[in-house]
Amino acid sequence: MLKFVNLKAFLSSARFFYVILFLITLAAGVLFVLHAKQAQDDEMRDNLITYAKTIEKSIDWQPFAATLNTDPVKIKLDDLAGLNSKLNNACRVNADCHFIYLLYLDKQQDKHQVRFLLDASPQPPSEISKLSEVFAEASDELKRVMKMRTPIVEGPVTDHWGSWVSARVPVSITANTPYFVMLNVDVTAAGWNKRLLAKTLFPALITAFFLVILSGLILRNRYVENLLKQLFDSTSELSELAYFDALTGLPNRRLLEDRAAQAFKAARRSKQMVAIMFLDLDYFKTVNDTHGHNVGDKLLKSVAERLKSLLRMEDTISRIGGDEFVILLPKIVDEQQAALTAEKIIKALTEPFNVDEYVIKIGGSIGVAIYSKHGTTPASLLKCADEAMYAAKRLGRNVYVLYADDFMEANEG
Repeated sequence: MLKFVNLKAFLSSARFFYVILFLITLAAGVLFVLHAKQAQDDEMRDNLITYAKTIEKSIDWQPFAATLNTDPVKIKLDDLAGLNSKLNNACRVNADCHFIYLLYLDKQQDKHQVRFLLDASPQPPSEISKLSEVFAEASDELKRVMKMRTPIVEGPVTDHWGSWVSARVPVSITANTPYFVMLNVDVTAAGWNKRLLAKTLFPALITAFFLVILSGLILRNRYVENLLKQLFDSTSELSELAYFDALTGLPNRRLLEDRAAQAFKAARRSKQMVAIMFLDLDYFKTVNDTHGHNVGDKLLKSVAERLKSLLRMEDTISRIGGDEFVILLPKIVDEQQAALTAEKIIKALTEPFNVDEYVIKIGGSIGVAIYSKHGTTPASLLKCADEAMYAAKRLGRNVYVLYADDFMEANEG
């Protein structure tokens, strides 16, 4: 039993450890995936800004710079044709590129607005923004960034052009002009999302792998716990069958002998006495013959309950077969204490029993033997008590007899 309790405690602690490890692994995996995603996202954003800066540095902006400083509206479309061609060529070298366009911040209006300068787009003419057209979707954040001249990445964004990511970098030649210009490079987000997925897939799979293993360990631990519980329950049932009487629930001969041996050991240390009383019910066969075995069985249960109500917690009442009971009295001070207990039992058994619709009267004959005066082993002491019980029967029943080597001393109960 102790081993089972220790094993059960170990399994419970192991299950707790597995659950904690599962949660730690889940948290670490989520953080790992998020970190990988963020690292890949930062890398791609940096690459996109680098791509946009490379375009900005590779183009000669001088042809329209002087006019831009005066008024962007006065720039002619023909003046932007060459720039448009260069921007389109720059877009073609990148398979992910959607299109490139230029925006400028119009500071001459009472309310600052973001306007288009050039839309170098492969889209149909109806989709291409015109010179000086207000960039209606410009946000306050975009206006703030344009004033600060800081590169930014926006997206991924999905609209009627598809899903894309945009990098905005300042055109350095316009840094000190009234009409500050930003170069915008839009690339497809399909490749962006695929690269993010590829970067996060491995840590996600590793995390899932360990979570599956830990889940299996938790389930296996629970399965073993259930098996052990079933084993414990079946062992308890077998223990009940091995050590207890099936009818009355009282200890049987095996458990009685074990408890008697323990009581004898304690008596040797404490110099106290131990008494064994052998009780045989009087007239029980008549009850079975008259009312049947079912009533007889119920009577035995009633006798067991009445005996338990008379004795101490440390006393043991055992049914060893039929209508025979053995009472173990540990830690008694003298033979007189055993005799008084026997008298009390005989008196209690003479009181009628109500079983079903019957009022049944019986009695009991008791033989008493004392450790270590009459024996030093459970078997020898039980034999002496049995002989004393038969002497009580011969004396007319409903009495107790204290065992003696050369004579039987009988007392009426």
